[in-house]
Amino acid sequence: MTMRSSSTDDRSTSTPPLDEEPNNSNSDDISLGLRRRRSSFKNSQLSSLRDSLQNRQMSTAAASATSPIAPPNNKNDNSKTADGGESTKSYVKFLMGGLRPSEDSASHHWAIATVDRHFRHFCIWVLCTWLSLVVTMYIIVPKENIVKLSELEQNGAVMAMSLIFVSFLSRVIPLMGRITGHKKNNTQLSGIILGGLTVQVVAFCTDFLMAFFPTPVMIDPVLGTRVHVLRWCEWFPCATFMTFMMEGADLYWKPEEGEGNGPPPDFIWKKYLHAITQGLAVFLGLLFPFCPGYWTWMLCMVVSCAAYLTNFPRLWGRRKELPKALRNGATVEEAERINSAKIALRLRYVCTAVWSIIVAIYFVSSVIGPKFAPEGSLLRSPAANMVCECFFDVLSKVLFLITIVDVHYAIFDPFARTERRLEELRQLMSAVWESSSDVIAISVRTGPKGGASTLLSPAFFGLGGSSGPLRRLSCEEIKDLFKRKSVLFQLTQDSFQTHQKDGEDNSIAKSGDLGISEPKLTADQIFNIEYTGFSTLIDKSGGSVAFDEDEIKAESGALRAVADSVVKAWTINKRDHVFTHDLKWVRKEDGKEVVIRTEAKVSRLDENALIVIVRDISERVKVFETEKQILFETTSRQKDAEANRFTRHEVKNGLLAAIGLYESLCDAQRSQLTKDRNQTVGIAGMRFDIGDGDDGDVVRCMNELGKSLHETLDTIMTEAMARDLVHDLYRPHRERVQISSVLGGFGDAQSLDFNSAGNLTRFPLITRPCPLPQFYFDPQLLRYLHRQALSNACKYGKTGEVVLTEIIFDEKEMRLKINVINMPGEYHEMLLELGEDAESAVFTKGVQIHERFANDAGSIVTKKSEAASLPGDGGWIIQRCAKIMKGRCSIKFEETRTVFTLDVPAKPWGSEQIRTPIDIKTFRFPENIWGIGIDDSKIQQKLLGKFFEFAGVSRDRIKVFGKDSEEIVGFVSFVVNFMDEHMGEPVLMIADENLDVLDEASRHQTISGSQLVENIRQRLLPEQERQLFALIRSANDSSSDVAIYKARAHGFLPKAPIKKANVLETLAPLWIARYPQKKTGDDDSTSMSRRRSDSFSSLESSSSLNDAVATTPVEILLIVNEIDKLFSTGSILQNWEMIWDKLHALKGDLLTLQVGSKVISAVGMINSFRDLNSDEDLTKCWNLLREHIASMVSSQTFIELGWKLCWGSEPAKFLLDVTMSAY
Repeated sequence: MTMRSSSTDDRSTSTPPLDEEPNNSNSDDISLGLRRRRSSFKNSQLSSLRDSLQNRQMSTAAASATSPIAPPNNKNDNSKTADGGESTKSYVKFLMGGLRPSEDSASHHWAIATVDRHFRHFCIWVLCTWLSLVVTMYIIVPKENIVKLSELEQNGAVMAMSLIFVSFLSRVIPLMGRITGHKKNNTQLSGIILGGLTVQVVAFCTDFLMAFFPTPVMIDPVLGTRVHVLRWCEWFPCATFMTFMMEGADLYWKPEEGEGNGPPPDFIWKKYLHAITQGLAVFLGLLFPFCPGYWTWMLCMVVSCAAYLTNFPRLWGRRKELPKALRNGATVEEAERINSAKIALRLRYVCTAVWSIIVAIYFVSSVIGPKFAPEGSLLRSPAANMVCECFFDVLSKVLFLITIVDVHYAIFDPFARTERRLEELRQLMSAVWESSSDVIAISVRTGPKGGASTLLSPAFFGLGGSSGPLRRLSCEEIKDLFKRKSVLFQLTQDSFQTHQKDGEDNSIAKSGDLGISEPKLTADQIFNIEYTGFSTLIDKSGGSVAFDEDEIKAESGALRAVADSVVKAWTINKRDHVFTHDLKWVRKEDGKEVVIRTEAKVSRLDENALIVIVRDISERVKVFETEKQILFETTSRQKDAEANRFTRHEVKNGLLAAIGLYESLCDAQRSQLTKDRNQTVGIAGMRFDIGDGDDGDVVRCMNELGKSLHETLDTIMTEAMARDLVHDLYRPHRERVQISSVLGGFGDAQSLDFNSAGNLTRFPLITRPCPLPQFYFDPQLLRYLHRQALSNACKYGKTGEVVLTEIIFDEKEMRLKINVINMPGEYHEMLLELGEDAESAVFTKGVQIHERFANDAGSIVTKKSEAASLPGDGGWIIQRCAKIMKGRCSIKFEETRTVFTLDVPAKPWGSEQIRTPIDIKTFRFPENIWGIGIDDSKIQQKLLGKFFEFAGVSRDRIKVFGKDSEEIVGFVSFVVNFMDEHMGEPVLMIADENLDVLDEASRHQTISGSQLVENIRQRLLPEQERQLFALIRSANDSSSDVAIYKARAHGFLPKAPIKKANVLETLAPLWIARYPQKKTGDDDSTSMSRRRSDSFSSLESSSSLNDAVATTPVEILLIVNEIDKLFSTGSILQNWEMIWDKLHALKGDLLTLQVGSKVISAVGMINSFRDLNSDEDLTKCWNLLREHIASMVSSQTFIELGWKLCWGSEPAKFLLDVTMSAY
């Protein structure tokens, strides 16, 4: 009973009782229930529990008296009891209490607190003294003596600095993580640890200064050796402090020497006195190089040696004073002081030995070495003293830190002081302990070497339900088991380090982290496993619990899993917290894997004790994961749909408006230049003057602006398309395309810069046949697929090598094949070994085979995902693109190359004309057709008017609305009235989908244009509605939106930059679908002839409005060849007038090719010829221009066409030579 009362008193003075904890409703509820249940306990049960616990403690008291602080040994105890039986493991004392407190406990704690406070103050003194000495030395030492050390000396300092840093990390950092309390503002960092940290920091900084900065180096006036002054600046404060810490760690005093139960009066003064003597010895060593003469130097040497030699009598005296064994009746505090004195004595031995070696090395390297060592010996080297000092300085610091950590654990560690309170806590929770279906774990930290002691409730055996160890027992047997059996075990120190190294969050364990993970603890980290009330043995083979034959055995795997949850609870610094954890183990009897999802409620009693309640939530987690997956997919689709809607509507509309303004500026600039100048050339369907001066700069800027706007538009549309591809929502928007232009990047430079002259040769493109006909494809989808294939080829192929794109059209099978070929890259041999598995893995979502190879090889691969695709899903995205195009894709890893292949069905543009009664090329709207449009943007209103004009609607029959809210709101009534007034006249109506208006309350409101069209159609008579051809024009072109537009109107018109050549081409199929007519009677031969004619004319029809006057690449090459001959004559300045005329003609011909910035660059290079005045400069500039023009027209379409037209001609040979040299 005495032990119980003292334990209770100790608990009441340390922390508030459990039922009085503030701001914790859960703890209050539990405490209230415990108090109610406690009154109903049977006296026999309480007495039995108390007696068994006390008997356990008494049986281990003798073993613990010799070392009350040391953690329990995890090795088997082979000692025998008096009756010959094996003794039980002596660890329960750490869980349920310790030795009784004594009368001198207050003095003991005062001594610890006082020494700890002096340690902290001494830390500040050391730092200030070292810094002052360093600054003073740099001031008083002559500048010529402040030099960089030799290479050998610097290497020695670097080595010392590195070793100190490693020692610091391996010892101090883990300790700092373990001794932090559960409150962030209550960090328990002892003064002796701060002292060891301070010494390490000072030594590290000194070595750092000596290794990388000029250092004061003096010459000893007597010995003539080099004296590194900074080393002595370090040694003076560090030696003083280290001596004081040696003395301070020795807390032992004889009872007869103290005052009452306290320490003697000179307890602290003696420690300071010895520290001062050692500091004096080192300080006199610092003065050696500054002594004015021999006798002064000799006096300092004698006094310094005498002060240092006091170490030995002090060491011998403390060794004699320490008792060899504890006296009878020794208290816990006295045992702690003796234990600390023994560790301090060991620290004295280490420091005295190392310091004596340093003193000996000083005399050897300074006196014996320079005079008696042979030539070439290390002792003759001026750096010998420095190297030896660095080595033994590091040795002293490392060994000192190791011992200091042991002193901290033995005396200054507060963790063991709270363990006695758990006996009372165990009694209070006995009712819950026996009846709870959740596993209750009580864990107490028992010191760094012992880790923690943990007691598990009997519910541990119920884990797993039908798959657990209780599946063979009856209900009565289970009740009996729950009343009698609990599992106790102990965790080693490295079990906590395991969690920290594996990246556990020491501050917050996030709820909802449901990933299944293997237990991090091993069988060796769990020891001293006992079964309460029964004799237990440790299975030497695997660490499993060996009970009596008729008892249920706890599986070692389950115990490891629960212990892992307890360790994770220790890493959480909050007082009360809930986290989820997965218990996973393999059942030994049948080899089946058991996985239990659990929720752990952590209640921290204080900084060294906590309770963990583990609850099985497997069923709840399954429901949660299902709901989470559904919610995630739904939310992801909604977010991407909203992002795409915003991108397509707001961003795309803004860009289209900017493009419209750009085209208007181009028109105005064209008109102005036409008036002012006579020399004009065609650019992109507009007449610009590319002459000299500021006008040419304006034109170049305008073209770059247009190019940038189109590139930005293409980028955002590609990003929106990629989101739809991921969710399988994208629907292609097919149009007539010239594949070589789409894939070759004319006028459209993206992440792979096809336009730059340097990359034209790296990404060649060839077509078969040449030229290719035009096809009916989605150009954006085709370009994105090709870009992904090129990106993978550049990433995984040979770095810097050519990536060839080969386009082959099979006219018989009507299929188009695109091959992207690259040279073998890294890990190509591994891919060949995998064979078909590697080829299929490329197109599997989330699989990154190259990253896997790199990780296996031990390298670190930086993962960079493109904005439009998911990391590692490039092949999967490509496969989706091919599926949408109704084709297939594959990849083949060959010995010398890698070939990616896209095979899709393709029919040339025009081959379907025999099925339609209208030739799209000759299609025209009726002359009496009206054009009615509505849009809320002024720019778009202007563009709508231009669109109607391009469609062939007379200007006086065009009406565009949307200037204000009244026009938008009254649009339906106007159209209905207009149709009534113009019976029988067709109407082409184009309505914007999103019409923003401002109501009377100044609030913005969006009206649906398709809803307006639907209202108009409902109000019109059937014969009137047949005359209406209504289209919805919108930037939101997702499949769901388009379906709505087509249901409300007659068709959908995507928002895009308006091109006159494409207006009728876009409207004709919609008109034919609205007003179908009978098929014309073309015979097969005529149809085939038309198909062939349309196919081979597609290249010509895909150009701009000026294609009729466009110059062919062959003509450009002829002019280049002529100019090259003039340059080759060598009389350039004499023939300059003729050369300039041809260059000026070449400039105009280049601008008809419409290749964007490359043409502008070539024109700028031609204009720069006027500033050159020498034949050499002109020739150099011409060579650059000729290569630039050759690269500009060297796409395979131009090459093969030019070769066929000019076989054997000099321009063709010239182009072939340039192309071959580029490859």
